[in-house]
This record gives sequence, structure tokens and C-alpha cells, in this order.
Amino acid sequence: MTRSHRPPEAAAPLGTPIPDTPHAVSVSLPAWRDNVAYEEGDPCLHAALRSGYPRFVYHNCVKRLAVYCQTKFGTPAEAALVFPSRRIAAECRQFITAQAAKALETTSQSPPPPPPPPAPAIRIAELHITPTHNPYSPHSTDPTLTGRLSTTIFAVLFPTHLAALAKQFWQHSGEGVSTRFADRCLRVLAANESSAAQFDNGGLHYRAKAYTPRAQEAMVRGAEIEATRNEHDLFVEERYGRNMGIDDGENAKTVIRKRIAGVLGDTEVLGSSASENLLPKSTQSLEVEGGQISGAAPRGVAISESDVYLFPSGMSAIYNAHRVVRAIHPTRKSVQFGFPYIDTLKIQEKFGPGCHFLGFGSDEELDALERFDKDNDDGNNNTKIGDAMVPPFFRENGGISAVFCELPSNPLLKTPDLARLRRMADKYGFLLVVDETVGNFVNVDAARWADVLVSSLTKIFSGDSNVMGGSAVISPSSPHHALLTRTFRALYEDTLDPLDAVFLERNSRTFIQRIHRINATAHTLARVLAAHPKVLTVYHPSVTDSARYTAHARRNTDRKLSAIKSTPSGRDNDEEIGYGGLLSVVLRSDAAAERFYDALDVAKGPSLGTNFTLACPYTLLAHYGEMEWAEGFGVLRRLVRVSVGLEDVDELVTVFKRALDDA
Repeated sequence: MTRSHRPPEAAAPLGTPIPDTPHAVSVSLPAWRDNVAYEEGDPCLHAALRSGYPRFVYHNCVKRLAVYCQTKFGTPAEAALVFPSRRIAAECRQFITAQAAKALETTSQSPPPPPPPPAPAIRIAELHITPTHNPYSPHSTDPTLTGRLSTTIFAVLFPTHLAALAKQFWQHSGEGVSTRFADRCLRVLAANESSAAQFDNGGLHYRAKAYTPRAQEAMVRGAEIEATRNEHDLFVEERYGRNMGIDDGENAKTVIRKRIAGVLGDTEVLGSSASENLLPKSTQSLEVEGGQISGAAPRGVAISESDVYLFPSGMSAIYNAHRVVRAIHPTRKSVQFGFPYIDTLKIQEKFGPGCHFLGFGSDEELDALERFDKDNDDGNNNTKIGDAMVPPFFRENGGISAVFCELPSNPLLKTPDLARLRRMADKYGFLLVVDETVGNFVNVDAARWADVLVSSLTKIFSGDSNVMGGSAVISPSSPHHALLTRTFRALYEDTLDPLDAVFLERNSRTFIQRIHRINATAHTLARVLAAHPKVLTVYHPSVTDSARYTAHARRNTDRKLSAIKSTPSGRDNDEEIGYGGLLSVVLRSDAAAERFYDALDVAKGPSLGTNFTLACPYTLLAHYGEMEWAEGFGVLRRLVRVSVGLEDVDELVTVFKRALDDA
């Protein structure tokens, strides 16, 4: 069965990585109660987790590298987190210090105020890691250590009681070291230490396969076992398509930027003269299951490769877009328009001046945002600028810095009125930052209105759920393009791991093909669910703000893609509109939602945009400690979010109908 026509993935056992590979970015939580236990910190459940979403659950390699740094540089009263640059480590230290002081302020009693406590001692340690190329080391045959690059890591050491605050920075910013980066550091450190031990004990006499004392034999056996394990992991990873090495990382980044910009198509263009020198010969002839497609997908606005910036995660892209906004407007608050993914809001609330939250994302909220009295005689202290009256909302500390929104939103799939927001941005002088992760590059064209587009490349761009990445794009149509370009270039650090870039490049070669198939399947599934008597509401762009979504959608008129986007089973699918693969379903009671989720025989865990269908009780995972607040914005406790994959549509519909029968 081909990659684009597969049976639904069965729900994996609790704690199994999804997929079951060393760097998977999801984990199986197959029962409703598992999600509750996860959020409540149940030690038995957490002990069963073999992985997790990397921003929420520290990967084993990340934990081991942190322990190494804590042991080397810290004290027993300290913990550590590791970052790829000094700038990020310094921002982590600043965040912990500020949040710790804020927590003390909220818990202190008055009057009289207590004396200010001393700031916690938070240190940054720097470690340079260079591979020791010792041909006599038992690690010399380890395939994962060939051609390794030198690197420097920065460990933030903090008192253990501040670990929760450090974790907040890790989660919100998305700037921590990646799992592959940590894994590579650990392997180089282990190889270096074993090489040093060999030379301390006589060097050449203790090479692999040679006669050695018992202790040395044990060390050699351990290294050989480790090399075998590494070779196995490498084989598993290569099954996911990698055919470039870490030294090709910079080339891979170039291709990714071009691919996002729309300069390159998904397959055949990569072998053209324009890119023939970017990749090794093994990647210049690329096959796509189901046929070859070529040519860049058409955009409403031409994007240049130089306008595309890559980041180690989607949240890192948002975090750095917010850094740019703050650099341009350091004293102004931002506006979050619409109910967003949780960490997007937390970034705006916890970093910088703060945020105005307009959580419904409605026209009425825009009306309230923009309302003013032209005659200025209503006592509201509006200020006249030219011929317009500017409401106080836009005058506070000089106005607002930016409006952040999603196209469409996660998990309610609402579409903001970007045309109106663009007019307001021009009128009142703020920036417009649009997250198009859910809509994705192929389906929506926000570049006509946005100043900056951000996206999580972890999701459908990759699809294989085995690598993290993000992007930020400066729209050439932005009136602030020159200012944004200068600011991005001044602040930008390339911290995307080269090997992660290799996987992103390889995984994304078929993203256009995959998106069209997923569009069709998700649209069919949304209609089936909406018609079912046990379903109260389905959130999907085809039914949620459908007309407005259509106004922001890209029309796919490329006949070369006609075979790819043809609807399974011959169903009509609004030919030129792609609605994306994300939908949310609300059943008529909490108990029914739990039964439905437990009976649903698909992969179940966090994340979205995977090549396989993935479901989760979204509100539990994202807002467990604030569910009443979330429900106030329509994000109900019983909402189940579904990210549709490449499975056969008829088989997938059958799986969902069977789960509804048990609900």
C-alpha cells in the first residue's frame, strides 16, 4: 500500500512515541483518563512515557545533556537547561529572574512590605564540544559520529526550586536545544571521554579487538554496544528518507527557504539547473508516490528566499517575531485577536509590555477595537489625527505594537478578517503577524495582508512527526518591509540544527501532494461528522466562517495537480479550495466525548499536521488548569481535535462512525 493510501493507524499503547522512532514529536495517550492523569502529573503515567512533545516533555537526550552540564558546572542544589546560543541562555535567565520576582510580589503581604529578597543566583556556563578523531577508539566505527561538527552549548544553572519557571521559558519560547542536537552532543562527549581513557591506559594497545585488561574490555564492549545502537537508530531514521548527512545541513536550509518562498516546486524543479549544485546527486532525482509533480504552487504575492527565516520550532518563529515587534515598538502592548494556541498568548503576556486579548476573534471585537466618535464630544478622550479620531486603545503608550492572529485558528478554525485588520494596521501604525500553520502555505495566502507570516514546519510541511522546525516570512507587500528586514537581520540567529534541517528538507519534498490529499479527506470527514446525530458541532473551515475563509484561500488551478487533488471515491470537494486537515468535533455530553475518544482507533496524542490521523482532547491538554476560562471562549472541555492524515477516506470514515456508535 502506498504512502498516500494507507489504513488508519491503530491507537498505540500508552507512552509509545508516535511514530516509534528516536526523535518522534508525539506520544500515545490512548484513553481520556490518560490525558487527565498526564495533566495532573500522575507519576505512574509519566513513568510510562517514552517520549513526548519536545517543548512539554524533556526528551531523554535533552535530560541527559542537562544532567551532564549540571554535574560538570553546578551544585547539588542546582538544575540546568541547555540552549544553543548565549543570547537565548541570557533571555532564559532574565525570564526566570523576572518571573520569580513577580511571583514574590503577588504572594507578599502589605503593609508593611517585606524587604526585597536577593535575586536568585542564575549562572550561564559555556561548553565547547569538539570531536576527537581517534582512529583507535572503539567509537571510530560509529556511523553517527563521522564528520561531526564542533559546537558550543550554553547551560543555564538555576536553583532547583525555580525549575518550573525555567520549564516555562523552554515551553513558551521553543528555543531549547533539539533532540538531535542533544543526542549528537552526548555521543561526541562519550566518544571523547572513551578516547581519553584509552590514551590514559596505554593508547594503541587498547584499540577495539585488541587484548585488553578486564576494565578496558568492558569499556570497549560498552562502546561497541553503543555504536550498534546508534547504527540501529540511524537505520530507523533513514527509513524515513534521509539521504544527506549533517554536512548538507546548510544546503538543506537553502532548499527549505526556496521551497517556502515558492521559488522551487515540490520535486522536479529541485533537479533543475537552478538548484543542481545545492544537493548531492542522490537528491537531484526525487520520486513522489503516485507520480511526479513540478512547478511552484502559485502565490498571490511573490516571496523572495531572502524574506524567509528558519527557526528550531514553530514557537521559536513566533517568539522571535515577537522579539522583532518589541524591538520596533518597545513600550507598546500587542493584541491577540482570536483564541490562539496557548503559548502564542503566553509569549505576548509574559515577554515585554503585555497583551490585549480579544479571544472571540469576532467582528464585534474589531468594532469595539476601532470604535470612535467623529465629533469627539462624547467624553471618551479620543485624539484627532488628521481627519480620524483615534480611540484611547491606540494611544496607550503610543498605540499597539502588533496584532497576532491565526489563519484559521486552533482549535476553533475561525478566520479573521485580514483585509480589515490590514486597513486598521495602516491607519493606526501597528504590525500584523499571521500564523498560517493550520491553513498552511498551499491552502491560504495571507501574504497580501500580513507584515509577517509565521508557521510551524513541524506540522504538515514535515508530516513525518520526527523533526521540529519553524519559519517566519516577511511579506514583500508589507509597507514596513525595509524596517522589518533590517530588524530581523539585526536580531536573527540561525539555531536550526543542521541535521534537523536535513530531515525537514527530505520530509517536505511531497508536502504539496500530501496537503491536497488531506484537504479532500478532511472535508469528507467533516461533512460525515456534521451529519451525525451524536455530534453537536464540527469546527472546520468549510463550515466555520466558510465565506471568509474562501476570501483568504488560494485557488488551485494548476492542472498538473489535478490527479493529486482529486477527491477520493469521486466525491465533489469544492475543487479549487483547500480547507486543510484540522477539524474539531464536539459531542452532546462530556461522557459521550470520553467514550468516543476511547473507542476511536487512530493515533492519539499531541501535535497536528501528521501524515497519519492524530486525535487529542485538546482542551484537556492545552488548558487543563484554566478550562472554565477556555470554555468562556467556546473551547469546550469535551472538544476533540482531529488532524486528518493520508489514510484511505472510506476506511477512516468507518473508524469514526464506529467510535460514534460506541459514544
